[in-house]
Amino acid sequence: MGRQLYRPTEDPSRVQESQQILIERLTALGRLELLRYQVRDVVRREWTYNVPFASSRLLLVVAGEATICVDFAQVQVESANWEQRVLQLRLPDPFLCQVRIDPQASQVYDANFSVIEWWRGGEAERVREALAAAQETLRVRLQTQFSAEAARRQAEHLLRRLCEGMGWKHVEFHYGTRTPS
Repeated sequence: MGRQLYRPTEDPSRVQESQQILIERLTALGRLELLRYQVRDVVRREWTYNVPFASSRLLLVVAGEATICVDFAQVQVESANWEQRVLQLRLPDPFLCQVRIDPQASQVYDANFSVIEWWRGGEAERVREALAAAQETLRVRLQTQFSAEAARRQAEHLLRRLCEGMGWKHVEFHYGTRTPS
């Protein structure tokens, strides 16, 4: 007769399983890139020397990108109620984590170098110096101008999907540092 290779030990309809996960801290995820801005800027840079009629001028169209991030290592669980499946998280404020000028996409629009630059072979050094200064200027300007609200919406969207995938039905978000009570 036929031989039975598998014999179930218990009826699967009678198996009950219960699992409760409580998130105490989100760590080791590091910073998450939320938004990336493609930027262009026009930069005019001039150098003057003590020699009469010796000045250099450079006009650049710089291209680059800026990235807005949030640090997941600083996310705090304010409260978690698994029975009602309600989770309250405190997120750090988003920040400008990277500004990078792309020298390949940037263009020298106009250059007028003095004899001093030609003599020293410093034209390329002046272009590099102007690109570095443009990157720092862009960092300072974007620090105050990026849309923190858009970055918060993106962080909430990503975290809400993650938490709902783990079984939380209602997820609330707060920002900034908690004041000690």
